[in-house]
Amino acid sequence: MSDAPSSAAAVDEPTPVEAPPAARLAYFGRPSLCGAALAIIFWWRSLSPTLMPRTWIAQGIVTGVCIAIGYAIGTLLGRVGHLLLQRFGLEVPESARRGARWGVVGGAFAVSVLSWTAWPDWQDAQRDLLGMDHDPRVVALPMQLVALVVASMLGLFGRWVGRGVQRLHRFNLRHLPVAVATVATIAIVGVVANFVLRDVLVARLVGWADTSFGAVDAGTNEGTVRPTSATSSGSPDSLVAWNTLGVQGREFVAHATSTERIEDFTGQPATNPIRVYAGIRSAADVEERAQLAVEELDRTDAWDRDVLVVATTTGTGWIDPDAAEALEVMHGGNTAIVGMQYSFLPSWISTLVDQGNAQEAGRALFEAVHDAWAQQPTEHRPKLIAFGLSLGSYGGEAAFAGSDLRASVESMARLTDGVLFVGPTNDNVIWRQLTSGRDLGSPYWEPVIDGGRQVRFQTRSPEAGALPADWEDPHILYVQHPSDPVTFWTMDGWRTRPGWMDSPTGHDVSNDVSWTPIVTWVQGLYDLTAGFAAPPGHGHDFRLDYARSWGRVVPPDGWTDRDTRRLEDFLFPSGD
Repeated sequence: MSDAPSSAAAVDEPTPVEAPPAARLAYFGRPSLCGAALAIIFWWRSLSPTLMPRTWIAQGIVTGVCIAIGYAIGTLLGRVGHLLLQRFGLEVPESARRGARWGVVGGAFAVSVLSWTAWPDWQDAQRDLLGMDHDPRVVALPMQLVALVVASMLGLFGRWVGRGVQRLHRFNLRHLPVAVATVATIAIVGVVANFVLRDVLVARLVGWADTSFGAVDAGTNEGTVRPTSATSSGSPDSLVAWNTLGVQGREFVAHATSTERIEDFTGQPATNPIRVYAGIRSAADVEERAQLAVEELDRTDAWDRDVLVVATTTGTGWIDPDAAEALEVMHGGNTAIVGMQYSFLPSWISTLVDQGNAQEAGRALFEAVHDAWAQQPTEHRPKLIAFGLSLGSYGGEAAFAGSDLRASVESMARLTDGVLFVGPTNDNVIWRQLTSGRDLGSPYWEPVIDGGRQVRFQTRSPEAGALPADWEDPHILYVQHPSDPVTFWTMDGWRTRPGWMDSPTGHDVSNDVSWTPIVTWVQGLYDLTAGFAAPPGHGHDFRLDYARSWGRVVPPDGWTDRDTRRLEDFLFPSGD
C-alpha cells in the first residue's frame, strides 16, 4: 500500500523511491490532479444547506474536512487509474493533461467565487426559516481561509501517515514476497489504527468523561437547595437521600412548580406536584433503583393523583423542566412524575459507550411502576403516561418494543393511558418501525400511521395534513421537528440519501438541500451539535411544544384548544 505521490501529472504517477530532499523536508509536492478535482467537487457540495444553518467558522471547518477527504479519495482513485493504464500499456496525452490542469484551476476559481454568492444566499434563506438573523456576506472570506487552513493541516497529516505506511511497505517488500508483504502492510496498518482509535482515543475520551462528568454529577448547582415538601424525593421525609440524586436529580426535585404559579394560571387552589427520583447512587443497581422509586410513589400517595408520568431521563439524568412545568400547571398540580438516573454522561457520549443502559433503565422503571399501578383500584388510580425526550425516548420505548409496528403499538396501547415521546433519536426502535410503516404519501418527517387512528406525529408544520377528529384512546404522540438532526441524521448517510431530503421538505428545512456521498454525512456532524442551540421550536429545542402535546395526550376534563393557547402564552409570554 502506498500513499499519494509527491509529484503527479494528469493521471497520478508512482512516487519515486528517493524523494528530493526539499520534498522530504516540506512534505510538499505538486498535487494529485485527480485528488484536486474531487476536492473541488467536495468543496462546492459542502457549501449546500442541510438541517442547520452554519456559522462561517463552522462552514470553514466542514469545508476543510470535506476538501481533505475529497483529495484523499481522488488521489487513491488516480493511483488506481494509473495502475490500470500501466496494465494495458495506455497513456494519457499531454494535451489532455494540460486541459485537465486548467479545468481544475478554473473549477477552483469558480467555487471560490460562488462561496461569496451562493453560500450566503443559502444560509440566509435557511436562517429565515428558523427566524435567525443573517450574517454579513463578508464572512465568506474568513470562512474560506479557515477551510484552507483545515484542509492543509489534514492534508499534511495525511501525507505524514501515508509516508509512514509507504516506508513500512518498502520494509516488508525487502523481507517478504510481494503478495505477503502487501497483506502484512494492510494487517499492520489495520491493527495500529484500531489500537489508536479504540484503546487510545476512545479509552481516553471515556476516562476523561467519567472523571469530569462524575465530578459534575456529585455537585449541586448554585441556587438549588434541598426541598422541604414531602411530595419531593430528597426531602427530609423522603426514602431517597438528597446527596444520592445526582446534579440533575437534585435540580428536578428542588424545582417542582409552586402552587402559587399554578394558581396564577388556573385561578383555583392548587396541589403540590409530586416529583419522585432515584439517582445512580441511591441504590446498588437498576432494579433496586426502580423499586426505590416505587416505594417513593407509595410514600407520596402518588396513586391518588390524576396523572402519573413515568419519565425516562436523558444521558445526564435530565428531565426537561419545561415538560414538567407544562404538565403540572395544566393539571393544577394534581400530578406525579417519576424518573430514574442511569448515567451522568451527556447523551452523545452515553450513546457511544452505554446506549443499552437507557433501554435497561427505561424498561425497569416502567415495569416496576406499572406492576404497582396495576394493583391499585381501577376507578381511583391515575392515568399512566410514558414520557421520554431524546435519549429518554429511546430508553422509554424499550418497555414496549415488539417484533414489528403492530406489536409495538399494541403494547403501548395495552400498558398505558398515553405516550409522549419527544425528539426521538434516529436509533429509536419503535420510531423506525413507525416511519418505515407510514401511510403511502405521508412525508418521512411527518408520518401518518394507519390514518392517525392511534399514533400521531406533531411537527409544528403550518401545512400539516388534517387527521380525523376521532383519536382512539390511548393517545400515542411523537413530537419532532423536521430540522432536528438528532432525529434525522444517520450513520449510513455517507452512502445513502436520507429520507428527510425527499420533497416536500419540512417547513423549517430548505428546498435547496441535496445529497452528496460523504459530504452530507460530514455536514450532519455539525448539524448534530448545532441542533441543541437552535431557536425554540426548531432543531432539538422543544420548550414551545409541551403545552400542545400534553393537551393532546392527557388533557384535563373539558380542556380545549383555547386553553392550550392560553397555557402557551402563560408559560412563554414573549413566545420564546
